[in-house]
Amino acid sequence: MSYEIVIESTCDLNADLRKRFNVYPDVIRGIVYVPGMEEFYADNEFKNYSEEEFFKIVKSKAGKVHTAFAPYQEFIRVVEPILKDGKDAIIFTISTGISGTYNGFKNWASVLLEDYPDRKIEIIDSLKYSSASGLLAVYAAINRDEKKMSFEDNIKWVNENRYCLHEIGPMDDLSFLAKNGRLSAGKAFFGQLAGVQPVADFTRDGKNSPLGTVKGDVKTNDISLRYLLKMAKHLDDQIIFVAHSRREKRAELFKEQLLKVAKPRDVIITHVGESCGPNIGPGLCAYFFMGDPITDDRAEELKVFSELKGK
Repeated sequence: MSYEIVIESTCDLNADLRKRFNVYPDVIRGIVYVPGMEEFYADNEFKNYSEEEFFKIVKSKAGKVHTAFAPYQEFIRVVEPILKDGKDAIIFTISTGISGTYNGFKNWASVLLEDYPDRKIEIIDSLKYSSASGLLAVYAAINRDEKKMSFEDNIKWVNENRYCLHEIGPMDDLSFLAKNGRLSAGKAFFGQLAGVQPVADFTRDGKNSPLGTVKGDVKTNDISLRYLLKMAKHLDDQIIFVAHSRREKRAELFKEQLLKVAKPRDVIITHVGESCGPNIGPGLCAYFFMGDPITDDRAEELKVFSELKGK
């Protein structure tokens, strides 16, 4: 098909996954600003710093490491060769509920297309973050390559199904949430002592927000798995991403527990990268999966979570 599936760096698909699913090999890189250091382009392979070093910096400077979406020159670097090759592009961005990337890229695309009036660029607001956005891009590549879906039909499918992509899993480093201003220091301190972990899913307007809290690793892992099994649709035909930030062992356990009770098309462990890492920090482990569309005010999602927690 004569179009490419392109991601920007917040989508957290590494080179192996891009190659495996035939997502465009180059990535539109956002910028990371670290106090006392030079700014740098985010890299999905952790070439600037090792993953361990990067998250140590992020945690030690919580709330002070900032990111920005790719400048026009970086957008041109990746996208113009596609147009020159006579192809169109569908470009996936992080949610507008979190970042201004989508609107910025819409502007960059309109400027670039002035020189290529016969080509098309579609910017997708994924309404997700990290490899949840990447998972949408993977499905778009599968639609193109396996289902031979046209450019326009694929865009329609993505815009409808982005509301069906869910998240479930904990953030266990409450100290980072406190330092980053998303939780009071007192709540973080006592929550950490009690082993309390916020567990989240997405909202329809492109944010992620806790459904509630669970106490203890074992119960949190169990509720996360049961929530996925309850909310997922056609699980045997799905690719499940298990995303984490410095929680390798927990991600492996999430994958192992799922494969004991279900047989999805694939279960893939992914890493939070340098673009999303400064805002997520260490401590995330979550399933990304497809289900029914997220309900208004997350009424159904909150109901299911409450029922599972009560059991």
